[in-house]
Amino acid sequence: MKTRIGIAGCGHLGKLHTKMHTMLPDISELIGVYDINADAAKAAAEQFGCRAFGKLDDMLPLVDGVVVAVATQGHYEVAKKCLEAGKHVFIEKPITATVAQGEELISLAKEKGLIIQVGQIERYNPAFNQLKNFEIEPKFIEAHRLASFNPRGADVSVVLDLMIHDIDLILSLIKSDVEKIDAAGVAVVTDTTDIANVRIKFKNGAVANLTASRISLKKMRKFRIFQEHKYLSLDLDTGIADIFYLADTDAQVTDGMAVANLDHVNKKIIYSKRDKIEVNALLEENRDFVEAIQGKKEVRVTGEDGLKALKVADKILNEIANQFKGS
Repeated sequence: MKTRIGIAGCGHLGKLHTKMHTMLPDISELIGVYDINADAAKAAAEQFGCRAFGKLDDMLPLVDGVVVAVATQGHYEVAKKCLEAGKHVFIEKPITATVAQGEELISLAKEKGLIIQVGQIERYNPAFNQLKNFEIEPKFIEAHRLASFNPRGADVSVVLDLMIHDIDLILSLIKSDVEKIDAAGVAVVTDTTDIANVRIKFKNGAVANLTASRISLKKMRKFRIFQEHKYLSLDLDTGIADIFYLADTDAQVTDGMAVANLDHVNKKIIYSKRDKIEVNALLEENRDFVEAIQGKKEVRVTGEDGLKALKVADKILNEIANQFKGS
């Protein structure tokens, strides 16, 4: 039986999510789209062959789940109404504008036995997915996420717009609580932080350095992991992973080539290049949402995951806000 899906928000992301559900005809039935702007909803409905709703309340009785792709400030209000109506929700990142709002949504979903999935799409990146082939215990992570300015997303800081992707990836890899955050940021072309640099120290000793900018001339999404006997360089933009690791000198290696011998420790350095495995990450996100509603799997990024990332982002924003106090 197909799962009935509605889309809330007909902006750039909302239309992309709508398109994805036209590509899942075996499991998903696209019921319609809603937007506070009736003309936007009508245009999207005509484009994707579904119904336009002028009111969210009119769409909710007809669906099993809703993709919430409205502006960040509206995530809480729209998702709460969906959950109160007994509907599962996929919420684009960040889960909500404030931690308190996220906590309330998660509590409500638990009370009603509903799913919250958060749109941290980099979890589906083919380069990041190469990590499942290795034992990952990071000691140090370095993340750079640079982009040219785009007014879309500029209603929130670069921390919530871009850096939250890397925050989520880091928290999924380092299984330890945050001990300390140092952060600096500057508002350059908007009223919120446009470039930020952050250092996160974890209680297990691991450290992560993150830089995010939406005012750069070139695009970059690099994620580097350093740990004992392994260095993994992930290009999240191209989906390619470069991996270096130690192996015994006489070990048979089938997934790479030796680039150096360390005779004093009877080891050799192996380099393995993992080319991109083609995947439509947004499609797979939406497929997971539908199949989770159908009870076939667990979602990859839960509401709790989204809230965890938001809590760290909130601490970063507080550090940035306080950076010049007392100087």
